[in-house]
Amino acid sequence: MSDGPVIYEVNLRPEAGIAAEFDLWLRKHVRDMLDLPGFLEASISTRSGDETDSEAERIVQYRLVNREALDNYLTEHAPRMRADGVATFGERFTATRRILEGNEQLRAQPHAESLCSNCESELHGQYCATCGQRSRQRMITVWELVREASDLLTSLDSRLWRTLGLLMFRPGRLTRNYLEGRRARYVAPLRLFIAASVIFYFTAAITAEFTTDPDGVTINLEQEEDEEAEEDQPVPALPNAPAPAGTPDATPDATPDATAAAGEPDAGEEAQTGEATAGEGDGFDCDSQDLELNISGPGWLEGFLTEERLRATCHKIVDDRGETLSQALMENIPVMMFIFLPFMAGIMKLLYPLSGRYYVEHLLFLVHYHSFFYLLATLTLIVGWLGGRWIIPEWPGPVMTFVAMAYPPIYLYKAMREVYGQGRLATVAKYFLLFVAYFAFLVITFLGTLTFTALTL
Repeated sequence: MSDGPVIYEVNLRPEAGIAAEFDLWLRKHVRDMLDLPGFLEASISTRSGDETDSEAERIVQYRLVNREALDNYLTEHAPRMRADGVATFGERFTATRRILEGNEQLRAQPHAESLCSNCESELHGQYCATCGQRSRQRMITVWELVREASDLLTSLDSRLWRTLGLLMFRPGRLTRNYLEGRRARYVAPLRLFIAASVIFYFTAAITAEFTTDPDGVTINLEQEEDEEAEEDQPVPALPNAPAPAGTPDATPDATPDATAAAGEPDAGEEAQTGEATAGEGDGFDCDSQDLELNISGPGWLEGFLTEERLRATCHKIVDDRGETLSQALMENIPVMMFIFLPFMAGIMKLLYPLSGRYYVEHLLFLVHYHSFFYLLATLTLIVGWLGGRWIIPEWPGPVMTFVAMAYPPIYLYKAMREVYGQGRLATVAKYFLLFVAYFAFLVITFLGTLTFTALTL
């Protein structure tokens, strides 16, 4: 007995007068047979008789998973299925049956022309079913290269604009469509999130670089010119002041007061020197601080948070006034979001325990929401920067800032209503719970990221 698939063949010969009606019944009968357990597929063939035989034989071959499935059919379902044909046509047809085992299928080797040039899979049409490459045996032309590029751009643009339209102006609709299986028409969620975050952080870095001085000091050129002009003006003599040395009135017999004035530093110089000295001592002295931490935890943590490491970190931050720390923190914040979002998805799972949604569906909701937020923030930065440079009117900047502050909370509420479909009261309650959890964990993850960034400078 073979353990592989078996063929169960039934040969049916109806009378000529019932051929059309019998064929209709046979198709329905075969579909009912395929609904039984163990049946994989079936084929119906017709073998015509000779010139003296007006009857045609119908050959039905059923393919089952194994012999055990066939035996189960013969003992449990065969009497009922056969009785249906007898009840319909009586003795106006005959049926014979046989079982074919050892169903070994051999296929001819495909010619090289029928193989995909890219993955060498067998071709069954104009495009490869494995890799999707078009079957083409001749060299492509320049026009075809241009047309393929335009097709790619058109396809990308259509998916991109369709995605952005729903994401920005129909809160929750993109997530809902994706969960309902309409996915090919939109940009993949994680790809959208990564692209939106990269664009936002890049825009933030560029606009900050173009709008601030590297030292954080704004230079007023007009004020510098005025100060230089004042320095060039002669200093008026005071009524009782001695004449400056080198003037006609100056004599070697200078008064004691004049000698003292000439030999002692000017009071203004003393003030400037004192201010400079005081300024040198205003910085934070890392060496004089007690930076030892009494941490009770794993050994690797105590070995990492040593006093030497903390003191070295303190020096790095003080020496460049935190500039290196700020740059490293901006680089680590995107990584922080990849920790923050999965945790918040768990919070969403707790807020909707009876929604029937899987954890990854809540994560998808947050990925789409944060993609929206990144894109809105990017647009706000660009509009504000253009307005500050007088490239566009200045008033759109404050308007976009107001929209960026007011629209996300409204968007989140409407998105929760759209995706989860609960009433207003329940959504408002869960909205505030989510807001509290969001803010609390955002602060925790930010402080953790700040600490990690400072200790790994």
